[in-house]
Amino acid sequence: MSEPTRYQTGPLELPLRMDLEPTPVEGCPGCIELANVRDRARTSGDMTTVSDCNVYMRRHPEGHQ
Repeated sequence: MSEPTRYQTGPLELPLRMDLEPTPVEGCPGCIELANVRDRARTSGDMTTVSDCNVYMRRHPEGHQ
């Protein structure tokens, strides 16, 4: 077992993600619906839903990006 740190450590630098939003795969109804929901959410200012739709599109069960 190691000794606990007894002094303050420097800040941890995390990478800034600047990924583009995923685009729907042509002909996939699931991707198209998520893109439509995302567009409606962005229009109403609901950025939480926009972010959720982006995550769902990236993790699409068919492996779509």
